[in-house]
Amino acid sequence: MSELLAFIDFGSNAVRCLLVRVIPRVGFEVLRQERVQTRLGGGPLGLLSQTSVEETLATVRRFLREVRRKEQPRVLAIATAAVREAANREDLLTALRRDQGVEVRVLSGEEEARLGTFAALRSLSFRSGVVIDLGGGSLQITQVHDGDIGTTASLPLGAVRTTQQFLTHDPPTGRELLALREEVARNLASILPPARAGQELIGLGGTVRTLAAMHLATPGGPDRSRQGFPLRRSDITCIRERLEKLPARDRRLPGLKAERADIILAGTVVVEELMASGGYETLTVCKGGVRQGFLLREAFNGVG
Repeated sequence: MSELLAFIDFGSNAVRCLLVRVIPRVGFEVLRQERVQTRLGGGPLGLLSQTSVEETLATVRRFLREVRRKEQPRVLAIATAAVREAANREDLLTALRRDQGVEVRVLSGEEEARLGTFAALRSLSFRSGVVIDLGGGSLQITQVHDGDIGTTASLPLGAVRTTQQFLTHDPPTGRELLALREEVARNLASILPPARAGQELIGLGGTVRTLAAMHLATPGGPDRSRQGFPLRRSDITCIRERLEKLPARDRRLPGLKAERADIILAGTVVVEELMASGGYETLTVCKGGVRQGFLLREAFNGVG
């Protein structure tokens, strides 16, 4: 028997609210969804800004009021790096619990990595390789061997975080971009396995989806879906070379949403440097992620 869920995902860049019908051992159907950019990860390092907390609470309050008008769905909520690492996260979590009756499951870095990888394995045909999930606050890296999820790592290299920490000028200076590259390489040195024959690099997250959208929107670009699309490292380099010359306000490029213009360059550098560090020439895009993995786990009773 199916179950109706109100599902809320508190990300570092945006909060996503979904009304979902979960069908046991089959999957799930999204009946309604919305995304509001609240930038929980955009405050001082290790803190949620009061403005972001208030905007997030208002978004959840409105969404739940609307979906509860006709039915009473079970509410599930998850949070990732921005909330996980915030010293004042109870400002958000206590208010949600008190005012809306919402208990938020704050995912560990390992849980986040495994859920995203589970979604990738369910939606793509690969069996072995590395799955990267680049969000606003963190980068998850997971190794997959013959369809089994192996070791995971969570690194502080999200697009919002690295923008704040490294790219203080607009457009950034060459020295700032070099410092970001060096930080990415340092974090990856003992984590990222080198590319090997027969293994794939799979990419999840808003930065990866945006890079695919930008490449596909270029004149003469292929007319196809982003799901399963192979992005070459040279494609990403071309996008980065265009972005680094422009201030955020002038990044009105096809495929790039205005709300992501200020953080897309840092995210692009992280992806490009990761591919260079590991010797990966191609990144296969997966449109799924942690949300899909969590809901699939609900449907399949804890698988993954």
